[in-house]
Amino acid sequence: MRLLLFLIALSLGMPAPAQALPVQEFALNLSPSMDGQLFCLFLVKMKDGQVAESRPISRESFIKQAQGRTFSPANPDAEDLFRKYGVKACTLPPDSAAMGFLTDCPTLDNLWKLRYWEYPLKTADGQRAMKGWSEKPLAPSARQMGILGQYGLKYTNGLIVGPEMFRLLRDMGEKEWVNNYRGN
Repeated sequence: MRLLLFLIALSLGMPAPAQALPVQEFALNLSPSMDGQLFCLFLVKMKDGQVAESRPISRESFIKQAQGRTFSPANPDAEDLFRKYGVKACTLPPDSAAMGFLTDCPTLDNLWKLRYWEYPLKTADGQRAMKGWSEKPLAPSARQMGILGQYGLKYTNGLIVGPEMFRLLRDMGEKEWVNNYRGN
């Protein structure tokens, strides 16, 4: 269909319809990764509002790219996206003398809690299993999926992309949001 519109526009001497250029974004999903994380991070190429391509990235690489410390096609202006989107646990306070970067983002450690009601991996003998935030053992409840849907997550293994991902990371740091998600 696009080719037909393009040919018609050319035959009438009209400029060809503009094609949307792909945009690179960060994304995450709540599925376990091959490297032992209970979530996955990605660089995705978005075209016409759809994921056209995805490439997994490590936690360390994601943090450096999101902070603007390493080049990223998803952060070409090298902004500290954690600071931009208010992910407080992943930034130093603005009045910090160092004004450097944290080497980790502790909020990522809580992503598993969105999907599981109890830590799903085996713990050492004598350790108590940590409690998650999910109302069901292995997936968020329908009510919780409604909350995650506000960030663009349509199904449990789907992706949360771009600013919505950072908004989720920010909101996870708010006690009131966590209580609402847990159903308290």
